[in-house]
Amino acid sequence: MEFSTRLKELRHEKGISQEKLAEQIHISRSAVAKWENGLGLPAADSLHLLAEYFGIPERELLPDQENAHALVEKNQIISRQDTLIDILLICTAAAACLFALALYPPLRQNIPPLIIGCVIILLGFFNLRGNISSIHWYHRRKVTKENQPAYCRCMGIGTVLCGLACVIGAAFPDAPEIFFFAPLCLGLLLMLFAQFKYNRGLF
Repeated sequence: MEFSTRLKELRHEKGISQEKLAEQIHISRSAVAKWENGLGLPAADSLHLLAEYFGIPERELLPDQENAHALVEKNQIISRQDTLIDILLICTAAAACLFALALYPPLRQNIPPLIIGCVIILLGFFNLRGNISSIHWYHRRKVTKENQPAYCRCMGIGTVLCGLACVIGAAFPDAPEIFFFAPLCLGLLLMLFAQFKYNRGLF
């Protein structure tokens, strides 16, 4: 079993948050999040404190350090690639917006809602790609690892639909209101569904 998975299991068994665990072993919450995301491994002193806190031998918590380090390096490469894709996605979306503004004069009169809509759509695409960290922690604190892909899909599609509603409202201000409210309502319903099905409540 991977160190990240084992650590998460032990933490859930104790019923504590990442913040609480970080306090107990005197490190930052971001370090715990990094370990649980498979992007880092604890130093020798932190590993000792973790094993002592959970009452298990260090070898049980991190049985094969060589393979664990190799897996972390692989995860770090994937994470950097994902970041690069995200940057390219943002640049492409920005270029598309500028192109649309140049070709479609009515958009210039509704720039604020257009920008808001595009930002929301981008956030939705990040969530669709499984970037659960872009969904604020209080919206996902009860989502299990197994449910994260489905949760991200629902939240991502819902967010994209809400952003699309803003863009439609900005691009076609004279269109029937159904073209704005239909994607907005559907998006909100999908997000609520994800919260109650996978997060066991709204907060």
